[in-house]
Amino acid sequence: MQKPLLLARGRLFGTKVSGSTARQNVENEFSFRKELTFEQAEGAAPLPSQLELKEVSDGLKAKMWQLFHDSIVSVRGDWLEGKWNEILRDHHVDRLNLPIDKFNEYKKLALEELRGTLFSNDYLKFFGFIQYVLRHYQCPEYIKMAVPAILTMHRAAYRVVDGDTIAPFATEEEGATAQRALDELKAAGMHGARSHLRNAMINLTAGAWADSIRESIHAVESVARTIAAGTNTLGPALTEIEKKLGMHPALKSGFGSIYGFASDSRGIRHALLDKGDAEVDEADAMFMIGACSAFVTYLVQKKRAAGI
Repeated sequence: MQKPLLLARGRLFGTKVSGSTARQNVENEFSFRKELTFEQAEGAAPLPSQLELKEVSDGLKAKMWQLFHDSIVSVRGDWLEGKWNEILRDHHVDRLNLPIDKFNEYKKLALEELRGTLFSNDYLKFFGFIQYVLRHYQCPEYIKMAVPAILTMHRAAYRVVDGDTIAPFATEEEGATAQRALDELKAAGMHGARSHLRNAMINLTAGAWADSIRESIHAVESVARTIAAGTNTLGPALTEIEKKLGMHPALKSGFGSIYGFASDSRGIRHALLDKGDAEVDEADAMFMIGACSAFVTYLVQKKRAAGI
């Protein structure tokens, strides 16, 4: 059952409470929303871009269009020449399946056709074109260098592997695991933990790897401490959960090893973070979101099954 809202004016559905207590309760109730947009807090904002398969952000479309547009128009004249003439002619036939006599070498019209491909809202056409260019024997070397950099810069869900192949950076299952964790936390009313997990995802999209990892771990700590009331850090919380929910000792030990936690006056610190932010990368942050998402879902379901 949803908790009743304490009104700031000092009443709880007719029951008078002190103004300071009311304000504190309101602040606690909604503190998880303060660092999120309304859409993010309501769960309507998307998952981290790295997990959004079959999607292309507007920023990525714009940057790729700039790359190819500037490369093509860098050659003076109104007509396509050289490498881009061959690439776009072949693409017109091989990918668009259009007659060669319908291909227009007038640069402005050729660019309009290319623009339609990149801004079609079809991820298959978008990445299909880019991969086709990378594999074309006339592909300029700087295009081969720029495309991977742009995909990384925009935290795309697809990356270049082996120089000429575009492949998913994550799996559909990883995205589903993260979304399920958000849904479970919302249903359980664990807004603080959900806020931490959302912040981990926001930081992943922003490229703040260390911050993402910290927030992922804080999400786990928040759930664990909710279940094991009175504990201050993850270690004691897991020990208490082992007793209350029947977690297997080996599983508890495994979680402890995965998260590499150390308890001190500041709470959770991941072993990776002890080395400094420079040694934490995108792969570390993505792993931690996946692992922590699965763990919090597990804990919420164990709590529900135990009726506590």
